[in-house]
Amino acid sequence: MYCRTWPAAVAALALTCVVALGTFCLGDAVPPGDKKFVGVTLLNLQFSFVVAVGDAMKAEAAKEGLELVCLDSARNVVTELSQVENLITRKVDLIVMYPVDQKSSQTAANLINKAGIPLVLLNTEFSNDFTSNGGNFVTYVGPNDVVAGEIEGHYLVNRLPEGGNVIYLAIEYGRSATEKRKAGFESVIKDHPNLRMISQLQGYASRTKGKSIMENLLKKYGKGQLQALVAENDEMAIGASSAIQAADRLGEFKVLIGINGLQPGLDAVSAGTLTATVFQDATAQGTQTIIAAGKILKGETVKPRLVIPFQLVTKDNVSSFK
Repeated sequence: MYCRTWPAAVAALALTCVVALGTFCLGDAVPPGDKKFVGVTLLNLQFSFVVAVGDAMKAEAAKEGLELVCLDSARNVVTELSQVENLITRKVDLIVMYPVDQKSSQTAANLINKAGIPLVLLNTEFSNDFTSNGGNFVTYVGPNDVVAGEIEGHYLVNRLPEGGNVIYLAIEYGRSATEKRKAGFESVIKDHPNLRMISQLQGYASRTKGKSIMENLLKKYGKGQLQALVAENDEMAIGASSAIQAADRLGEFKVLIGINGLQPGLDAVSAGTLTATVFQDATAQGTQTIIAAGKILKGETVKPRLVIPFQLVTKDNVSSFK
């Protein structure tokens, strides 16, 4: 099996990704130059959703005949910048960024633009100042996070028409997904003052953090004082739910909802420990990103935005997502 030789620095940065996604040596006995080379920076391979996206990208790259290397930026813009610099040095044919930050990651994107390498954005869009300041990317592949928040908002309104007290767990303020999901959610519930947001906290997409936050809130608010938990991802929702179950208070919550719809979230909906999740199609995002990359490298035209839709998952339809 043929595999390109990488500088030690890039190999070290890629180690975590190699472990998570498997080998990046695609194809047998392929001489150098016969395949186009796509470099990818991924947000953080500690997140199961990002791993699933990467797995889908690797599988599609094999079908498309593309060589692919995925690097784990570990949610660090300095690491991300270094990885992009290395990819540029290697003269890759195209770069995919799953950005760490909608603003800070623009520095790396500007280097890609300067090098004349096509750029594809995955999952996270840059703030509008990127393009207004002359930055460009060929296409964005991913969700419209505002819609995810709207879906959560409508679900909450429908489940609690009489109102109630709501806990909201954000991923991390300042992040694109957080701000957009929260904006979508608030746009729906603003006309329902009987839904009272009594606590809004950052859970950093962590199951452990979600659990500890809820443990503290259950001590603060007695039985019957909480009716809903809305989280911006499933991991936080599952963690919070585990604390609620341990306190024997699951029956008080009419809404326990997260976002992503990976297997743990779907299993929780089936079991009734989450009432719903908002399915974000990791496989479609990874697959469509590589399909778009292949078209771009062939000189074909792609749409400037390829939006992968969200879908509400409840116990009534969860079986169709497994």
